Amino acid sequence: MKRMTTIAGAAAAAAVLLAASGCSAGDGDAGSEGGSITWWATQQSSTISSSEAAYQESVDRFTDETGIEVEFEVIPWADLYNRILTAVSSGTGPDVLNIGTTWTGSLHDTGALSTIEGESLEWLGGSDRFVPAVYEAAQVPGETQDAVPFLSNVYSLYYNPTMFEAAGITEPPATWEEFVSVGQQLTLDTDGDGAIDQWGFSGAAANVQQNAHMAFILGQQSGGDFVDDEGSTTLDSPEQVAGVEAYVGLMTDSQIMAPSNAEVDLGADAVDQFINGDAAMILQQNPIEQFASRDFTDWAIAPTPVLDGGEDVQSMIAGTNITVLVDSPNQEQAFSFVEHMTSVEEQAYLASTFGLLPVVTDAYDEPTFADSGDTTIAVRQEAQANASAPFPLVGNIGEIEAAVGNAVREAFQAYATGGDADVAGRLEAANGQVR
Repeated sequence: MKRMTTIAGAAAAAAVLLAASGCSAGDGDAGSEGGSITWWATQQSSTISSSEAAYQESVDRFTDETGIEVEFEVIPWADLYNRILTAVSSGTGPDVLNIGTTWTGSLHDTGALSTIEGESLEWLGGSDRFVPAVYEAAQVPGETQDAVPFLSNVYSLYYNPTMFEAAGITEPPATWEEFVSVGQQLTLDTDGDGAIDQWGFSGAAANVQQNAHMAFILGQQSGGDFVDDEGSTTLDSPEQVAGVEAYVGLMTDSQIMAPSNAEVDLGADAVDQFINGDAAMILQQNPIEQFASRDFTDWAIAPTPVLDGGEDVQSMIAGTNITVLVDSPNQEQAFSFVEHMTSVEEQAYLASTFGLLPVVTDAYDEPTFADSGDTTIAVRQEAQANASAPFPLVGNIGEIEAAVGNAVREAFQAYATGGDADVAGRLEAANGQVR
């Protein structure tokens, strides 16, 4: 799941404009044989072309089975949310649409998405076939179901076993306190020049999205949340502040993350530091493709550490949902395509190709997963099913994500330049900004 750029009031405005304009999509008539549809797909690999190639195989199988042609475009995450808002307001949207899991609330408020309940949900095989935690994160509580899960991801701890062994550390940390202690043991001046050249942890401390994710995860572990039951923001609650202080403290208190990381704004750069041997641990969603591209094999995986006595929330529910635009004239063909892309076979193929997790329970019984013996899959699947929480499904979640992510970024940067991180003050200001 990626960070969206939020424009104040954009979702509400889009809803009004949608009613006035209507969206037009593909060329086929609903209920007809064959026909064609359009689909906006999410970039799920390092390049547009590799995502296109993987999707094309699924699309070709669908066309062979149904006679329905699919014209699709892979859109980078950084561009997709604004493309969706523009499409909703101008009537130029596709039939089928991928959306980030955290966008569910804001896009629901536009009224642009088809309801996936009753007959349409039964058409897809019903809700029971989906991983329950992931399915629940695709619906605003008490509102209509407008999307179903497509592909899933979680945060996990990736560590260097060679560095662990050299330091006499026999197993990965399970608690946050152990994580900090291990990180301190692995923060070293390895060449004796008086400067640290191996850090315990590397993170993209200037990345607003990842900062917000870690703030949410550790806030949940502390018993906090971004919003309360009434939907009011609680970014400055004692529990949420404690969670963020634990993350920022990796640089300011335990000093297992380099101050220079305050300027690292790409998750891939933090992963590179890990690959290069500059850090012993990272917390990431899916660095495995990057490992493979660098022929890096000296890594292992473990669950995200949890604060002592905290809630067992190891990740937010990350990934992609899939939906049909309400004004698509090709509803039947579009829902057939959604059914195909969430089938057991396509889920197993797409998840294994992209290094992600299926959202359909039975896909884990496919040989790709069931016979792999892959610890990586087991760790991530356990987190997906039993130790993840959804971002608040509220219409202004983009504003909230940006506000808290920037507050964390500013805390890191203030400390790195000799100032006061002042996590509590920054979260108080962020809370007031959103309210």
